[in-house]
Amino acid sequence: MMRAFTILCISLLVVGLTGCHLSDIKPLINEEVSSYKGIYNESYGKDALQRFDIHYPVSVSGRPSEVLILLHGGAWSGGDKSYLAPTVDALQKSKKNLTIVNINYRLATTPTIRLEQQLADIQLLIDYLRQNISLYNITDGKFVIGGVSAGGHLALDYAYLKDPNHDIKSVVGIVAPTDLTSQTLREGGLEKPIQQLIGNTIDKALEEYRNASPIYNLTSSAPPTILFCGGKDLIVPQIQGELLKVKLNLLGVKNRYYFYPEETHDFSPDLLVDKILELY
Repeated sequence: MMRAFTILCISLLVVGLTGCHLSDIKPLINEEVSSYKGIYNESYGKDALQRFDIHYPVSVSGRPSEVLILLHGGAWSGGDKSYLAPTVDALQKSKKNLTIVNINYRLATTPTIRLEQQLADIQLLIDYLRQNISLYNITDGKFVIGGVSAGGHLALDYAYLKDPNHDIKSVVGIVAPTDLTSQTLREGGLEKPIQQLIGNTIDKALEEYRNASPIYNLTSSAPPTILFCGGKDLIVPQIQGELLKVKLNLLGVKNRYYFYPEETHDFSPDLLVDKILELY
């Protein structure tokens, strides 16, 4: 009886394999898309700022889509997901089978909201997406997370420090601060926002500043990383990205570093899309 059952299982496996070749299975991201839909101001938590917009494709095959989570900038104490509307539009024009989740998070202008709470918001969002995979027809695999400026810092910090379930497959930092202890960075206009984020001045909380910096949280187990830096960025010096790139290389973490001499802190979305899509 057992031998007959084994033969039956092998036969079914052979039939399945002969009817489907690996070359016939497209990556999810390359599925043909018939249309896009958007749902706005969805809630992932109780706070008014714990909201997200989700832009998802309808694939012809019905296969689920890959996921990109976006975090806006605004020096941790301002900004809004609407800032990334041009980036969302540019990604949709690529007509890839990609769901874009553009989120708001609690801001450090409230005294009780600091880095820990903002990283907790990312975790809360990811938990929500995991619980609603069928609702949005998204993959149950790992997600890509990326952000601009302060949002890039949060994306990097979460991926390097606060990804307990290893939900992140890759991380993207666009003009992102990577070392909050840097005097040059703080004197460039981010002194007060960083103090709000940490809840103290650097002379009283140097260790907290280090613990909040992606460059100090990076380990060899970090996910693949893409960095974008601009040569005319007057807010986040290019050295912030360059030093992180050096450490990524030293630790053997897969990474790509894109430097554009003429780009400012307001990075052009058209320069980002193709390179982000390569992560899939």
